[in-house]
Amino acid sequence: AVVSTQSGHYGRGSLSSRAFRFYYEGELIGTKDTASGKKLPIDGYMVLGNEFDSFGGGFEDGNAFGGEMFKINVFSKELTGVEIKEMKDGGICSEVELTYGRTRYLKWSDFLLEERSGNVTEIHVGCDNELSRWDILFTSPFLNKPLTQDMVNSLRHGWDILEDFVGATVTERFILHFKFYHEEEHEQ
Repeated sequence: AVVSTQSGHYGRGSLSSRAFRFYYEGELIGTKDTASGKKLPIDGYMVLGNEFDSFGGGFEDGNAFGGEMFKINVFSKELTGVEIKEMKDGGICSEVELTYGRTRYLKWSDFLLEERSGNVTEIHVGCDNELSRWDILFTSPFLNKPLTQDMVNSLRHGWDILEDFVGATVTERFILHFKFYHEEEHEQ
């Protein structure tokens, strides 16, 4: 099994090679040999963010992970260092892991559906495939600034201009027109 995350830390291991390799920022930083003859049970558990003190439980708060985890995947084959680096270089919004098809045994979306315990918070990472009408507030004219009436008016004006185009098909070219010819009007 191979575990990869998009937070810069990667690990890969193989039952055939009996080694676990650790990656940071796409570079191999260490290797640990696994015990010979160990088998993974079919009815086992996978835990993210803590360690078992006994089979199926017994967690201690002092062992809890503190930080962020993104896009963890478990693969049914050992990935090469090049493949791991490709995932890292793709960034958090990359979908390169989709190219592995059925060899991606457990997907990040699978983990998100599972039961959680402790202090776990889901956050929006701002990827284009997760757009919301509110994402405009993540942009520099608004983010971390007190909301003013001028900001609201700017937003309102930026959308009101679309009334002149009712009936037009929204295409990439249509959007690029607004980005090129009307971006400055919106930011004022």
